Order: sequence, then C-alpha cells, then structure tokens
Amino acid sequence: MSKPTLFRMLDLPWCQTLMLESWNAVPGRFFVAYRATGAFNALLGQGVVDEFRTISAPLFLAPADTIGGIYDTGMKLADARDVEAPIDQGWPPLTIGIDVRSPDRPDDWQDRLLDALKTEQSIGKPPWNNKFSSARTGDYLVESAHCVINADIAASILVTDAPMLPLQLNRLAAASDSPVTVAVSVANRLPRVSGGEMHQIDVVSETQLDAIIRAVSSPD
Repeated sequence: MSKPTLFRMLDLPWCQTLMLESWNAVPGRFFVAYRATGAFNALLGQGVVDEFRTISAPLFLAPADTIGGIYDTGMKLADARDVEAPIDQGWPPLTIGIDVRSPDRPDDWQDRLLDALKTEQSIGKPPWNNKFSSARTGDYLVESAHCVINADIAASILVTDAPMLPLQLNRLAAASDSPVTVAVSVANRLPRVSGGEMHQIDVVSETQLDAIIRAVSSPD
C-alpha cells in the first residue's frame, strides 16, 4: 500500500500515534467504534468512547505496561488545547496496549512525544512492525494500520471516508480478526454546537456497508 491519505502515523522508539488531523484542530469529533476479542484488556480511554461513540484525540499504541504514562501524555496534549478537557478537543486519548517488551525511555520522553505530536515528525521506530492495507469500493476508501509482532497482528486501526454511524463501524471492526480493532469514520466531523442544536450527518446504506465490509475482508 502507498502512503495512507486518511491518517498519519508518527513513530517513536516507545510508542506510535495515529493522527486523524492536526493536534490543535478546531473543536470537533469523529464517530468511532472498537472491538476486542479473547482476553484483550489493555485499553485506556474507552469509557468515553463507550458513552459518546466519538473521538477527537490521536490514537496511541504503546507497550501494555506503559499505557498509563502514554495516556497521561495524551492528556497533556489535550490540556494544551483546553484545560477543561472537552470531548471535542482531544479528551480522552484512546490508548492501546501491545504485548511487547517496553524499551528504555529517556528522562524527557514525554516532552519528546509532545514535540513530535505538535510538529508531526517521527523520531524513531516503535518496538513492532507495521503493515498497511487499503480497500476501495465505489467512492469509499478504508485504510488500515496493523501492528505486527512475529508475523501476527496485535492490533488494527481502520479509518474510512465512508459516512458511518457507530453501529456500522462496529460491523466494520468485526471484519478484522485482530485481538483489538478500532474503526473510525472521518466523513462526518461533528463540530461543536450550541445547546439543543442538532448535528446533520450523512450515512451509507446497508447495501453500501456490506460492500465495504466485503472489500475490507479482501484488501488490496
């Protein structure tokens, strides 16, 4: 697969970040869903996803025994946007734990991570490999980032420009057999609205969704 167009991956020696947009974008949220299988439980930030079905922060991948510190750094990034931590300005940072030995980190690792996020510059290689794939059907694209350890996929993130509701994203995530899969639609960016104001969104049909899921199951 060529370089992804729907997201950007930032690599560091001790974690990896998938960015959907600039770290300080104007307030807004994307629909999201996740699916974990088996005994997987190394996840932080999922409580807000469970309640609101949206995300406004980067997604973090980190060794499972360091996800607390990585999550805290993601919160520092959100604080730099708004110390009140609204859900449409980077709170909470969904953080996925990978079952791999944690590398040593320098004393200023949090500052280095924050600088990498703000400048969108990679500064190393994480302790796993990546496999990228894509699937297109009609006008819609799904791009996937897979975390690979010893040829096995440990985590997957699927990003699509198809307008999907959270329940539809659940079905998209279920098309992956990864231990944990996060699915995000960037088609409907929900802006901040006044009290009582309704969001207007687009949604794919069930027929279109079925076609997209079939394409993801047999990627390019």
